[in-house]
Formats: sequence, C-alpha cells, structure tokens
Amino acid sequence: MIKYVSTTITTDSSGDATVYVGGALRGRVIALKYAPGTLATGADLTITGETTAVPILVKANAGTSTVWFYPVAELNLNTDGSAVTYAFMYINLVDERVKVVVAQGGDTKTGTITVFYETAEAV
Repeated sequence: MIKYVSTTITTDSSGDATVYVGGALRGRVIALKYAPGTLATGADLTITGETTAVPILVKANAGTSTVWFYPVAELNLNTDGSAVTYAFMYINLVDERVKVVVAQGGDTKTGTITVFYETAEAV
C-alpha cells in the first residue's frame, strides 16, 4: 500500500530550516515531492531518516519549480563494500520520521515536502 505524508518547510532569518515528516514511518521510500513555494532557488536539501540517519536524498540548488525525486540506494558487495554497478534498492525506514534540513532557503520562506512510501501495514 502506498501512503504519503507532507509537512511545511519554514526557514529562519538565516535561510535554514530543519523539519520532520511523518510519525513512525515504516516502509520503503518511493518518491519525494518538493514544492518550493517561496524558498530560494539556491536552497540545498539534505534528507535522511531521523533515527538511523540513512541518507535519502541530497540536492543542491533545488530550484523554484515543483520537482519529484525517486531516490534509491546503490548496493554494495558484502565482501569488500565496493559498489555493485547498476544495482539499486529502495531506501527503508523503520519506525522513524524523515528529517529534512534546508540551507540557503532565504529569509523566512516556505515550501512543502511530501514523502511517498510503501508499507505492508493496513490503513
């Protein structure tokens, strides 16, 4: 089952913000929708799992148009940790919120981030 949750991003006077999306999300990240609203074109996004700090997406200069991202993680060999070429998997969340850190977003600006995730749990 695909679910989604979103939150408003509001920067401080320095153009920075840290917001959390969702409650205890459990499942695979399918997509992110970034709607910049009034956020500056140079806004930088760093998106991770709050508890595990699993990297979900890093995007510099996110722009001023609504964009969709479909983040996946590159696989690694269990023998030496090297990357497996052209092998990817979804990013998993286990009972955690998604942490969104914005830098250079402009003085007191707002936008929205939506996380779409797949879960086996009932509605």
